[in-house]
Amino acid sequence: MSIVAVSAQASSPDDHVVKAKLWDQGSSMGISIDSPTVKAGKITFNVENDSNSMVHEMLVVRVAGFEDSLPYDEKAERILEDRVADFGEVSELEPHQSGVLTVNLKPGKYMLICNIPGHYKAKMYTELLVTP
Repeated sequence: MSIVAVSAQASSPDDHVVKAKLWDQGSSMGISIDSPTVKAGKITFNVENDSNSMVHEMLVVRVAGFEDSLPYDEKAERILEDRVADFGEVSELEPHQSGVLTVNLKPGKYMLICNIPGHYKAKMYTELLVTP
């Protein structure tokens, strides 16, 4: 599933907006978010690729626990997307490009990951807790 733009902003007081920055510096990579905990419901991710030279993406994946490992293909250097609970993505943003993803999330634990080959192993992910 590949979604680049669904909605520009949250539309009701019960909606939540999470700003996500995809970054790399030297050999380090990461995803920074302004709100690691949000209430369940409609959540809009405003995603910005802050890189000067690399393409990044952001997938929303539900996990049982933050310490759990995701199914990984060592040869392709990617998470096996068909074996995870994928709730959508902002795919392949060029440097300084932005995208938006709006999804309905139930309470639980989620990971925001970049699944460009090698990026997940370089620790390009972050945790998101969705509360009732």
